[in-house]
Amino acid sequence: MKKYSKAEAIKIVVSCAQAYSTELLNRSLLFVCQDKHKRISFIEFFFYDRNFLHLTGLKLKKKATEEAGGGDMQSAGDFFANCLAHRISPEDFEFAPDGTTALKLGILPFLVTKNLSANIVGNFSSFRPKLYTEKLAGGNKGCMGFCIDAITSNYVPNTVLNEDIRDNVDEWARVIAVYRKENSQEKYTEITYLAKKVDWDSIIFPERYSDLPKPVQAVSV
Repeated sequence: MKKYSKAEAIKIVVSCAQAYSTELLNRSLLFVCQDKHKRISFIEFFFYDRNFLHLTGLKLKKKATEEAGGGDMQSAGDFFANCLAHRISPEDFEFAPDGTTALKLGILPFLVTKNLSANIVGNFSSFRPKLYTEKLAGGNKGCMGFCIDAITSNYVPNTVLNEDIRDNVDEWARVIAVYRKENSQEKYTEITYLAKKVDWDSIIFPERYSDLPKPVQAVSV
């Protein structure tokens, strides 16, 4: 496992924050999945500024003040804004003592994309005392975890794993398409991923998603 200096970590999180802002911030992704029985399912993931910190593995420190005991800790939203503004310093954070920060930093640039570089979605099944997540989206290089957000009741990202997704899910389905839209939009119109060798003419979308544009050609990942 590669060890990162704080300077290297800052470079990674700033770059990933910019990619997150461009590709995912205040957007939702709709994954169209097909299981081994050819059954079609849909799942939506939403992305907010406050979710980014959890993907980095960094532990924020309290801001130093003249008073003993330190001061306030910046919020997750503040951290994201400071990343975009290049205002993150080594004094702002620590690495997780269990080594998970380095693992997350190693895979995060690969996952913060318009389709999460994902070709599989599944239910998280691994038992880990310090990790809670519900859904995973990713592939053999790594994956992103999602849980229900207490504020919006939507699935939002809360972790990344530098591991093959198939080692961490019980049942999984193949991703055959990914749609993207801004949260302010009502309908999905943009396709950001299409799997190969899918007979789209034989797939019937349920009424809720009947207005989705049917794929007609492959989209580059």
